[in-house]
Amino acid sequence: MANGRIERHGFIIDPLPPRLGKIKCGIKNDKGLPQSVDYFVATGKYASLFKEVYGEKPNRLLVCFPSDDANLVCREEYIYRDKAGKKIATGDGDTFTIWSNKEQTRITVTTEQYPDIMEKITKNYPSPQGWQVTLTLNFVCPMISKIYGVWEFQTRGAASSIPQIRDAFDAMIAKNGKIEGVLCDLNVEFAKSDSPKSSRFPVVSLVPNETKENVELIKSLQTSNLLT
Repeated sequence: MANGRIERHGFIIDPLPPRLGKIKCGIKNDKGLPQSVDYFVATGKYASLFKEVYGEKPNRLLVCFPSDDANLVCREEYIYRDKAGKKIATGDGDTFTIWSNKEQTRITVTTEQYPDIMEKITKNYPSPQGWQVTLTLNFVCPMISKIYGVWEFQTRGAASSIPQIRDAFDAMIAKNGKIEGVLCDLNVEFAKSDSPKSSRFPVVSLVPNETKENVELIKSLQTSNLLT
């Protein structure tokens, strides 16, 4: 024991703050079917704190990332689920973590070992969805000052939301050397598809936005929280 802290050997400690819940751009309609919306919806036991600050249908959130590590806060990966929805494999295109029925545990393999690993998984676990590219964000909503933790947001918008968010994140790192703690807007709006059967889908974007107003707003919230 050092500095009054108990060492817990054998436990994996999550380097991120506690997860408060998930943010989505979807709801279930009156028939219980999934429906896309052009606003953010919070789920989990702290959702009421989110609604208290942002209301029922916010289309812009003020967020910041608690780390510069993209693997922790802006992770892009391949995900494969079987027809029952069970997550079979995840990977970055080179290294994959796969559920092994033989071992009854997850194992890690590389494309150097198995160049056709993605095809093998598709063959062994038929699924109507197949491989999906998913971007997972873990961010803090500093305006929710009553509690501290990260909210998770996932998108499978491979041709829309994912490249915009990923490129904005990477550009900020390349330009300033960091993104941790930088105030950003997370926006959502509907876009129309170009397919013959026109449909609308939510597109999410990330915009660094450290305006004087935003910085002063967060400072005032922090000061108020210290005084209460």
